[in-house]
Amino acid sequence: MSRWKIKDSERLYNLTNWGADYFSINKKGNVCVHPSPHSKYAIDIRALVDDLIKRNIKPPILLRFMNVLEGRISSINRAFRNAIEEYDYPATYQTFYPIKVNQQRQVVEAIADFGKKYGLGLEVGSKPELAAAISISTGQNLPIICNGYKDTEFIATVLHATKIGYDITIVVEKLFELERIIEYSKEIGIAPKLGIRVKLSARGTGKWSTSGGDDAKFGLRISELLTAVDLLRKKGLLDNLQLLHFHIGSQITKVDKIKNALIEGTRVYAEMKKMGVNLRFLDIGGGLGVDYDGSKSSYFSSVNYNIEEYANDVVYQIKNICDEAKVPCPNLISESGRAIVAHYSVLITNILNSYTETQDPGFEEILEKPEKLAPTVRKLIDIYESIDRHSLREDYHDTAQFFQEAISLFKLGHLDLQQRAIAEWVSSRIIVKMSEILERLKNVPEELQNFQLNLRKTYFANFSLFQSIPDSWAIDQLFPIVPLQRLQQKPEVIASIADITCDSDGEITSFVGEFGKAKFLPIHRIDADEDYFIGFFLIGAYQEILGDMHNLFGDTNAVHITFNKKTNYKIDTVIKGDSISDLLKYVQHDGTEILKNIHTNLEKQVALRRITIEESSQFLQLLDRALQGYTYLGD
Repeated sequence: MSRWKIKDSERLYNLTNWGADYFSINKKGNVCVHPSPHSKYAIDIRALVDDLIKRNIKPPILLRFMNVLEGRISSINRAFRNAIEEYDYPATYQTFYPIKVNQQRQVVEAIADFGKKYGLGLEVGSKPELAAAISISTGQNLPIICNGYKDTEFIATVLHATKIGYDITIVVEKLFELERIIEYSKEIGIAPKLGIRVKLSARGTGKWSTSGGDDAKFGLRISELLTAVDLLRKKGLLDNLQLLHFHIGSQITKVDKIKNALIEGTRVYAEMKKMGVNLRFLDIGGGLGVDYDGSKSSYFSSVNYNIEEYANDVVYQIKNICDEAKVPCPNLISESGRAIVAHYSVLITNILNSYTETQDPGFEEILEKPEKLAPTVRKLIDIYESIDRHSLREDYHDTAQFFQEAISLFKLGHLDLQQRAIAEWVSSRIIVKMSEILERLKNVPEELQNFQLNLRKTYFANFSLFQSIPDSWAIDQLFPIVPLQRLQQKPEVIASIADITCDSDGEITSFVGEFGKAKFLPIHRIDADEDYFIGFFLIGAYQEILGDMHNLFGDTNAVHITFNKKTNYKIDTVIKGDSISDLLKYVQHDGTEILKNIHTNLEKQVALRRITIEESSQFLQLLDRALQGYTYLGD
């Protein structure tokens, strides 16, 4: 067999495809991150983790590579700039970041700062998000678009902010909102900057397809759109309607769905222009997807297009229809939040059960003297001794049959515990032997392709799936998972990754593999004293805000990293993860009260001479340290 190379690992984990040139493997066999595609600068993530541990920042650690945000914003704007030049588009393009995708203050501030030269704006969908966006916009004059359901207070806040100088467009999602906006704007004497969201018949694909279509949650039907236009005309506010918005869903996997929405949405825009509506902007919403599995397919964890194709289709379709309808082309807006933030953060954690070799039960001698064993167990031994490449299919089926037969005999009391253990051990030896034979075959029978799952080991990792990558559990979202080191070596073990919650759902059994979705993660055999780390990639969109507190595991330690040409990297911010006391407060358990109650009980035990004063003091100190400590595991 040829020597394992780094390129073999890149192919095995499909890193080249999903990494989008932001991630690579260096000569040491460690995963690296780059600030932008094709950049010569790189940070060795494994070396970075070692440095952070020396600084007493322990895993799990969420690494936020802030320069990657800049790289993504630049890529999107460059794609639209090139498309505008290619198709001679006579208007502008503007990116708006929907902060629901990741509302972390430092993240939104970094996006606002990096996007300033592109005229980037912020999109919000709630009163808390509006307050955050206004705060960040202060002094920077960032434009803001308000979507979502709006009550009177929401509307009043937007209009008062507009009156004092903030650039805010309020998008009408329901007709009653428009009536409230008209009424309140007249009351305070401010002309609102208006947009309308139209409900298209076009739909997206995948988990979020219900964002579009006739039964979508938000937006005005065409008949309602006409009613809104008539109402604005009667109130003398038609010129205040400057933006038309549509949105057919997040992570749109098929480019033809995007084209359909563009055609329909632009037709609505053109007809409204002919009606005398002074529209200046067409907001095509979100949906620009991320290729999580690197398959470049229409599977819901992938996309069958890239940023350049997306931008070209948007510009071409809109210009083509506007030219045909003889109306001015609109200034373009997209809300590509997922595409901006997905790549920038990586969760790093350590494998806990590092010694993966199963102890030998000492059954080898039984293979030499099987006479005293039950016939079913002897048949399994016969298969093990005679198996070869020509009988693989038959032997695989027979092994499964006889092993199930052994279990049935055990349940009926006809097989003792030791013989059941022998049957289990021989069956596993058969599978290992078959796996070694299959590695040498070019054409593997279809029914044998999944048999390797019998060899899959469960590796426990120091994290909570529900806190850090909840979409993996909730909607079966695939996220790339890769060992950070030893990628110049061939991984010998196939594994699932289990978290440290006590929920059986806290296990990942679907992975990004060489050909898309895989049922196991290739991983190395780990020495007992080895620190072995894995990274969860492309988790910057939604995961940081959706995470829950299952088993009271809280936010992880987070570190903001920027690239530095002299020192390779610079630590900008360290955000300490939740302590046990922090998490208990969320569920109304006060740490001080806990210590007080336990101290009272300990004093009673001391008085009754059941424990010593020293034992009482030692336990209280231990508990106090625990309350202030990390919710995740240490040693």
